[in-house]
Amino acid sequence: MNLLLIRPGDLNADREFTVTGPRAEHIRTVLRAKNGETVRTGFVNGCSGTAEVLSVEKEKVVLRAREFNIPPPEPLPLSLIVALPRPQSLKKVLHFAVSSGIRDIVFLHSVRVEKSYWNSSVLEPDALNAEILEGLEQGVDTVWPTIRFYRHFREFLEESAERYPGDALKIVAHPGRSAADFQRNGRHVVLAIGPEGGFVKTEVEALADAGFEPMGFGAHILRVEFAAAFIAGVLMGGQ
Repeated sequence: MNLLLIRPGDLNADREFTVTGPRAEHIRTVLRAKNGETVRTGFVNGCSGTAEVLSVEKEKVVLRAREFNIPPPEPLPLSLIVALPRPQSLKKVLHFAVSSGIRDIVFLHSVRVEKSYWNSSVLEPDALNAEILEGLEQGVDTVWPTIRFYRHFREFLEESAERYPGDALKIVAHPGRSAADFQRNGRHVVLAIGPEGGFVKTEVEALADAGFEPMGFGAHILRVEFAAAFIAGVLMGGQ
């Protein structure tokens, strides 16, 4: 936890607030914060600064917020679309994306996606919010990302034309043009990554019709969470 995120409503009239549970234990046992020391803190969707530690107990820390005047970092100019992976992979993809500053994330259904994945407890709002919060605190960001889910592939395609800017570079990770000479030239990138086994032919064709260019990123086959991080790094490096 590199940033402690709170909401304005957490503060009392004296700008004091209490943190409990695992985050309090992190402050106590990992940061080893003592009374009078400060912890980097910020408001969700707002600025960040520091908070002074007033008291430390097991699973309970009381702090006083100082001035929060550091704006959030700029978002990564990347929208990430991923065929819904298995629950543990979904958590890793989400953590990577949020901590990296990706603020537009989509999970969608695909032919090779197991329908049971849509019933996972990971998709419950409380579970998703916990993962998002952890990702933001890891990445020292305060801006809550937009996350959308599409149970129907066609629904995503219908909305994508209006969702993304006209000059965005739309790419689907699939054997095609090599990414070796890719140049972003400052434009926003929309990246679609399929499930394990990849998108089926008809899905790749439908994405191509929607403006997504198939692009290859090497011969190695990676797990979804590693593919997302690796490909995002390649694309963002092509300035």
